[in-house]
Amino acid sequence: MLLCKNKRLRKIGALIETGNLLSLKLLLRNRSAAAVFPGEIYRTYMGLVREEKWSCRSVFEILPSGGRVRFEVEHIPSDVIVTPLEQLACLALITRATKPKAIFEIGTFRGRTALNFALNAPEDGKVYTLDLPLVGRDEAIDASCQADGSIIRESATGCDYRGSDVEPKIEQLFGDSRTFDFSPYYGGMDLVYIDGAHDYEAVRRDSEQALRMLSPGGYVLWDEFCNYGDYHDVTRAVLDVVPKGKVIQVENTQLAVYRKPETA
Repeated sequence: MLLCKNKRLRKIGALIETGNLLSLKLLLRNRSAAAVFPGEIYRTYMGLVREEKWSCRSVFEILPSGGRVRFEVEHIPSDVIVTPLEQLACLALITRATKPKAIFEIGTFRGRTALNFALNAPEDGKVYTLDLPLVGRDEAIDASCQADGSIIRESATGCDYRGSDVEPKIEQLFGDSRTFDFSPYYGGMDLVYIDGAHDYEAVRRDSEQALRMLSPGGYVLWDEFCNYGDYHDVTRAVLDVVPKGKVIQVENTQLAVYRKPETA
């Protein structure tokens, strides 16, 4: 039911698939938390079963074997939505282990993930991060789903990396991914992270551009994968774009990974 387009049917299906006494207790105590609980249960299930409509593996199984890896995570206190620490650590670990010289992020928000990409990229690495132009965001809010609109309102592009020692490694780009010209980056990105608009058409379009930007052996990462809620379109779009059987969910996270073959 996670891939069902109808929100009401999807929520009913989520209760049937994952419902238990704890779900009922949580519903009585905190309705908003109860809405995300089915996704938490399903992601735990995927970590245990490992194979369903896609594969689920620990981050250490996904990465190329290379021995010990030391990475860095910078925590930034915030009163707005933030990437969960466990997920941020996965992004930092993947970056340090794969040593990408060129990273492209779609969706800067405040720059927390861009900062941590830059912290863990090689010294000569470059992080390109794309966010909506500062002018015209009201129109973007009107055209977005409610959840994305809230994020746009809280955005303060780049404030989390500005003034840091790794800021010179980050290049801030502005544009709407629907019209942005990605062609100068085709074939040159070792890692692409997609966390922009979360509706089906946007994720599909961004994913298609990400695959074009990848260098041989490069990685695409998606946020909000395996989500029962307002961002369920991410899962459908990723599965529709990526070659069949090549999507891997990072265990107990909402991250999905695809790696482009080294050779055609």
